[in-house]
Amino acid sequence: MTQKEKAQRLLDLHHATDPLVLINVWDAASACIVEQAGLPAIASSSAAVANALGHPDGQKLPWLEMVAAIRRIAAAVQAPVTADIEAGFSSGTKELETAIGDVISAGAVGANIEDALPGHGDRGPLYSIEDQVRRIEAVRNAAEKRGVHFVINARTDAYWQAGMKPEEALQGALERGKKYLQVGADCIFVPGLREQAHIRTVVQELNAPVNILATTGAPSIPELKKLGVKRISYGSGPMRAAMGLLRRIAREAQTTGTYDSLLEGAVSYLEMNKFFER
Repeated sequence: MTQKEKAQRLLDLHHATDPLVLINVWDAASACIVEQAGLPAIASSSAAVANALGHPDGQKLPWLEMVAAIRRIAAAVQAPVTADIEAGFSSGTKELETAIGDVISAGAVGANIEDALPGHGDRGPLYSIEDQVRRIEAVRNAAEKRGVHFVINARTDAYWQAGMKPEEALQGALERGKKYLQVGADCIFVPGLREQAHIRTVVQELNAPVNILATTGAPSIPELKKLGVKRISYGSGPMRAAMGLLRRIAREAQTTGTYDSLLEGAVSYLEMNKFFER
């Protein structure tokens, strides 16, 4: 597929009967594993990419390293790639347009765009709705200049605000989601949204693809499908699960001295190398 075709394919997956399930990756090898498993699209995780390269999450990774990681992932697979770029690593809309150009040049056809202000940690303040609307408009403008329908997954951290009551979070997510859709977002990502009644309300009120984060307390994929959710992201969970396996391997070596954790379910040496033989 051409990049335009990949972008259209990614957009179409947001309107399919089954939800788009994204097992987020952090490098070329993890991307190949996910594609081989039959997932139709590949998504990166900002936290997983940053941690793998020796940085904390929160736009601490140098931008050029993030772009290089996206490029390696996109080059390793045939499926469309959507990139988690947090708030865009950009101080203004002009810089954001440039950043989106970098992401498209790296081979991605979509991205998460957060409304959490960088540098404030978890549950920090959000961009004003007006500012975030301008930022989403800038992303759409940058993509249109390159002739690609870049799939914008507009994230709102309305449920991750300190001291926010559930009903306040719901109203904040709805207000922001509606505005973001009006200016070009294709999907609304609401991490922290787990209560089924709230999910149903968001899906019905927005009348557009909604993205839920797979995490503790979230409904299962079949349950989310029944609620009308169109996109389910695993975030940094797969990378952290892989690190958990590595920890178990190390502990087994220190205790029983056996190799069960190492060998069970391992991808073979030959199979891993075949991913990258051209």
